[in-house]
Amino acid sequence: MIINKPLRAINILVILAALSACGDNSPSVEEPAPVDFDVEMSNFTMDFDTSKTFALNHRIPVSFTIRNTSKDATEETQVPVTFSFVEKNPIDPSSPIVCNSNAINVQLLANGEPTVVENEFIWPISECQNLAEQGKQVELKVGFYRDGEEINGYVNTKLPVLSLREAGVDVEYQLKTESSIGLLALPHEDESPTPVLSVQSGFVFNGADPYYSKINDDEIPEDLDVVDPSSGLTIKQELTFGMSEEQLKELNQLPSSANLTYKLIAQNNPGIQLDLMIGQENGQVNNSYEFSEIQPGTADQVNHDLYLKQTDLDALLEGDLANEAFFILRGCIETSFVQDGNENDLTNDCKDVDINLERESNNISAASQVAFKKNQKRRPGSSRISVESEMDIDNTLQRNGILSRATGEIVLKGNIGRRFDVKIAEALAEAIVTKKESSYFHQIKVFNKVVAGKNENSKEGKKHLEIKNKFEQDKSQQVASLGYGFGPVRLGFKISAGGRIGLDVDDDMDLLDDLSMCQTKLVSQEHINTCGFISRTVTPNFSFTGRVFGGLNLSIVKAGVNANLRFLEHKFPLTGTLVFGLTDNERVLVRGNVDLDHSINTISGKIKLVGSIKIFRFRRSKSVTLASFSSRPVTQQLLRRSTSGTLELL
Repeated sequence: MIINKPLRAINILVILAALSACGDNSPSVEEPAPVDFDVEMSNFTMDFDTSKTFALNHRIPVSFTIRNTSKDATEETQVPVTFSFVEKNPIDPSSPIVCNSNAINVQLLANGEPTVVENEFIWPISECQNLAEQGKQVELKVGFYRDGEEINGYVNTKLPVLSLREAGVDVEYQLKTESSIGLLALPHEDESPTPVLSVQSGFVFNGADPYYSKINDDEIPEDLDVVDPSSGLTIKQELTFGMSEEQLKELNQLPSSANLTYKLIAQNNPGIQLDLMIGQENGQVNNSYEFSEIQPGTADQVNHDLYLKQTDLDALLEGDLANEAFFILRGCIETSFVQDGNENDLTNDCKDVDINLERESNNISAASQVAFKKNQKRRPGSSRISVESEMDIDNTLQRNGILSRATGEIVLKGNIGRRFDVKIAEALAEAIVTKKESSYFHQIKVFNKVVAGKNENSKEGKKHLEIKNKFEQDKSQQVASLGYGFGPVRLGFKISAGGRIGLDVDDDMDLLDDLSMCQTKLVSQEHINTCGFISRTVTPNFSFTGRVFGGLNLSIVKAGVNANLRFLEHKFPLTGTLVFGLTDNERVLVRGNVDLDHSINTISGKIKLVGSIKIFRFRRSKSVTLASFSSRPVTQQLLRRSTSGTLELL
């Protein structure tokens, strides 16, 4: 066990000399924490073979459990957990070489309940170069802080001993899909091709110091951009790190470009490999995605819609591969430069995800109903912040009437020191015509408050309804208070969302018993006693941005964040005409056509913390990228469907 009390002098670091031998980082047998300690850490693991040398400025996942042990901890608290690398067996035990990694801000549960921290990252930064050059082994040290003051910590787990080395550049690759189901859509004339999958790829620049990056003026909170009396420099000047403008531009640059490709591989027959194409803003597709600039320390996220070549799509729908359903999606990056990272880093250039392919069926035939539907979900972002959106369109002709419904919603989720899950906006517009009446309903909610429309249980019921409505409203709201470990303190900041939600409606619906009008609507000479129709144009639209802002200005730490993000721009105009009729011999005839267009632009922007720390061991000016996203606008013709005449429902 390690007892970690607040530092009174640097020689307290010799406590670490009792750590276990290199390569053994398994948890020790846990013991109850002494009552005079504030927090207890246990079950520390590091996803790395500690018998190997560890590359500078390369990140590695760590996990651990931590809990409050103080009797006074009856509420949740925020505790930055800091990580440092300390020279093992120094010549002068009172003055070991120390270099710092980073802090992980942990939200501790109340009443001693354990908090499990998984897949966070630490890394030995450029400060550790002296230790690497001398071939020194280092021991990992942790510290616990609350309100900028170090608190008593009880480390009830074995911490690893590492050997460090200088290394080159490695690109770490990540891949996730928005769904494990890939859709093989039937091609329809005048409709945009449907992507088989929507995926998110992430790239991490290992080998560059995560605290060095070029800062734009708008990323520095205004109240922090003042002259520091001790250095005579402003934050902006300190964050140039003594580099020229050209050197700053090179900080996030790879040695040369890298390329990303995707393919589908049949699980039952790995010899079947189908290249996937990446959709572009202009409606074209590319074979690969090329990049040369990424962030160190955190993943740059990009969203891609993936398409099959027409010949491969035909083979999967009705050709030689029509019976293949289980595939592996493989994304791979290829670099023209030699990568040099940790041993397990060098095997992470490809990632696989299991995928099931589903074929779209053609339901425009004699049946009990005819439906023109489209559902699209997007979940771009990362575990720190993501924006989920869903659009659902349902146009159904059935024996008892017709329905046309359009819904959309946006949800902001993430975890930056604290989990948040906020429904930003939702909109619904529904029109129904049955054999008895017409009804219409719409509702718009922003931040869970109804801003337009009636209560959910209230719908108008008449034979004829005509609705023309254009609604727009701007709303903004703070959605979460978050925190991040910045050296020995928790940097608290806020995230807000704001923008415009709109719903344009031009609907006409009626229930008729005029023979001539019903024959005209259904383009039929049948004797039609009763008919009903919906003619509609409805356009839900969302446009929301976000701001992440806040900071602190203490004697030991000046830090802040000022970031603007695009969360989502989403518009999906639906137009169509749906008609049903009842003949004198109780036969049901239907006719309809629906057009649905779609434009979307998902999350984009960077969140950077900037600041300076003036306390010993953490003294430095730095910038930290919390998240980085990029996306392209997409415009599609999602539906161009019709019954191709008048059909009889069975």
